[in-house]
Amino acid sequence: VSIGKDSRIESYNFGAKFENLEGNRIEREMVKPTSVLFSEAKEGILVYPSPLKGTYRLIAEIILPAENDAVEDIYFTFSGGVSGWLGTDSSKRDIWSGVVAGVKWALLIGLLTALTAVSIGVTYGVVSAYLGGWKDSLMQRVFELFLGVPLLPVLIVMSAIFKPNIWIMILMMSCFFWVGPVKTVRSMGLQIKEETYIEAAHAFGASSSRIIFKHMIPLLIPYAFASMALYVPSAIVYESSISLLGLGDSTIVTWGQILHDALTGGAVLNGLWWWVIPPGLFIALMGMTFAFIGFAMDKILHPKLRTR
Repeated sequence: VSIGKDSRIESYNFGAKFENLEGNRIEREMVKPTSVLFSEAKEGILVYPSPLKGTYRLIAEIILPAENDAVEDIYFTFSGGVSGWLGTDSSKRDIWSGVVAGVKWALLIGLLTALTAVSIGVTYGVVSAYLGGWKDSLMQRVFELFLGVPLLPVLIVMSAIFKPNIWIMILMMSCFFWVGPVKTVRSMGLQIKEETYIEAAHAFGASSSRIIFKHMIPLLIPYAFASMALYVPSAIVYESSISLLGLGDSTIVTWGQILHDALTGGAVLNGLWWWVIPPGLFIALMGMTFAFIGFAMDKILHPKLRTR
């Protein structure tokens, strides 16, 4: 056995077995050195290496031709075998562990985006309804401007311009999701504004901010929770879409990032369904869960939606 050099990556990463066949003819077969190093010493080791369990100690000695030469980017990669419920990906990472870890980030992204967006939308709608007049008209024109902007292309452009960061993505989604509850909140705010206790608060000299945050917004909290439950799936799907395109934050484990790795790793072409279906299924289950919660809360808050 001799060591050969791969000219493509300029590193020694395979062994060569030489056999003398039919006189002077030489046939060479490439084998992986790691397969030989960690194999049982028996006949046919180069052709059919079998793993030898045990504890290994590796010692690397680097000999430089000259004193001024330097060696950079030294690393040693330990790759695991296909293990766990869903096996490993092309980088030998456990897929099931990644799917489970994605639950945390999905909840964080969905809940934080929904909380921020609904809080802004509810406050904006109530303030618009309370002020009325030209101020209300101006705020509605601003609302319509944001409503007409397509979110996904904006997220793609912003993710391509700025360094991928999950917090920036949450902020950008919140800046566009807030338009959802504004119309409904404004109509409810106009009804609350005509209540007698609001007029009494005016008569006692209560400030506008006190009336808005003390007497009007608390009545809309149940509706805000229902809206939050419906916006969580949207935030998760948008983040997964951005990550699938390779524009997401690669420092965290999300379901979209797993799907991106599966796409670049050829999982679809090679039929590796266990790499693609589980994260996609978890996205669907998470979305359906919060959607059902939102629909149930809508029926509770709006009796007219109830069916027998």
